[in-house]
Amino acid sequence: MTTKRNRSREFPIRIALTLIIVIAASQAFGQVGYPFMSPTIDSICRSTLEYVQLKQLLMRQQEQVKREMEQIENALQSLNIEHSDILQEREVIDKELASINRHLDSLTPKRPPGPRPKENIIDILNERTSFHGNYGVNLNQLALSNWAAGGENNATGKAFLNLYFSYRNKKSEQILSGEFAFGTSRFTNKRFEKSDDKIEVKYSVGPVSKTQWSFTMLTTFKTQFAEGYKYPDDSTMLSCFMAPAYFTLSFGGNYRAKNENFHIYLSPFASKATFVINQELADKGSYGVKKGYYDEDDNWVPGEHAVGALGVELDLTYKQPIGKSINYATSLNVFYNYYETNRTKYFPIDFNWENTINFVISKHLSTVLFLHLKYDHNTTFPVYAEIDGVQTVVDKVPKLQIKESLGIAFIHKF
Repeated sequence: MTTKRNRSREFPIRIALTLIIVIAASQAFGQVGYPFMSPTIDSICRSTLEYVQLKQLLMRQQEQVKREMEQIENALQSLNIEHSDILQEREVIDKELASINRHLDSLTPKRPPGPRPKENIIDILNERTSFHGNYGVNLNQLALSNWAAGGENNATGKAFLNLYFSYRNKKSEQILSGEFAFGTSRFTNKRFEKSDDKIEVKYSVGPVSKTQWSFTMLTTFKTQFAEGYKYPDDSTMLSCFMAPAYFTLSFGGNYRAKNENFHIYLSPFASKATFVINQELADKGSYGVKKGYYDEDDNWVPGEHAVGALGVELDLTYKQPIGKSINYATSLNVFYNYYETNRTKYFPIDFNWENTINFVISKHLSTVLFLHLKYDHNTTFPVYAEIDGVQTVVDKVPKLQIKESLGIAFIHKF
C-alpha cells in the first residue's frame, strides 16, 4: 500500500517537470514563453541554452583550425621536399662548374717565372689623360663706296688655336693649356696692320682632392709672336716677341665647380717677372723695367731686361650657355703688387679681362663677339699738351686698354 501511494505522489511531479522542460525548449527555439513560468526558471533555461550553442560554435571552429593546420603542414612538407631537391641540383651544378674551371685552367698556359710584365703605356695614357681643343679663322670686312661720313675699306682675319691637356693619377693632377692667336688687317692702300697677337700658356699641378677645393701651383707665361708698331706709323716699335713677356709662379687655393663651368684660383703669394728682351725697348724703360741712363762719367748704362714683383694673384674663368645657340665665356686675371714703389702716382694692380659671346650658326660656323679689357700700371701712354703751339709729351700714364671685335668664325673642335 505504501508503494502505490508513493508512486501516485511522484506522478504529478514528473508531469510538472516534463511541462517545464517542454516550455523551456519552446522558448529556446524562438517560441513565446508560457506566462505561468517564473522569471528565474526562464532565465536559467536561456543561459543553459546559450552555453550549449557557444560550445557547439567553438567545436566547429576547432575542427576548421585543425583542417587548416593539416593543410599548412602538408604544404610545408612539400616545400621541404622541393628545397631538398634544389639543394641537390645546386650541388650537381657546383661540381660541374668546378670541373669546367679545372679544365680551363689546364688549357691556360702558366705565367713564366720572373717579374710580372708592366701595363701597356698606351692604355695607361688613355685612361689618365684628356686632350681636346679647337682651332679656326675669324673674318671681318668693311667696304665703303661714296660714304659721306668717311672711313676706309679693310679686311681683317685672325687665326686661333686653343689646346687643353690634363693628366691625372691617384695622387696628383696636372693641367696644361695654351691659347694662341694672330691676326692682321689689310687696308685700301695695301697697308697691313697687326690686329691680334697672343701667346698664353698655363700649367698647374696639385694633389688630387676629394672635395672641390685643392691646393695648386700655377705657372703662366704670356708674350706675342711679332713686332707691334704705333700704327699708322710703322717705324716706331712698341713691342715684339719676349718684349714684353710675363711669367708668374704662385701657390694657392683652387676651386672648381662640379660641372666645370666655374673655376677660381687665389694665391696670396705670387711672384711675377716681366721681361723685355729687346734692348731698344729696355733702354726706354718700357713695361716697368729700369731704363738706360748716363752715369756721372757720361757713360751710357743700358736698360735692364727684367723686373720682378710679389703680390696677390686671382684667376677666374666662367662659362655659361644662354639658350640653345648662344654661349658666354669670360676669364679674369688680377695681380696686385705688394712692393710697388710709385704708389702715389699709379695704382699697383694689373688685370686682364676677356669676354666672348659665341652665336652658334652651325656646327663649324659662328658669329663671335669679343671684348678685351686690360690695365697694366707699368704700360704707360703719352700725355700731350700744347706748348708754344706744338703738341708736346708732358707725361706718361697708364690707361685702360680696350679691344672689341665682331666677326664670322670658322671653328673646328677636336
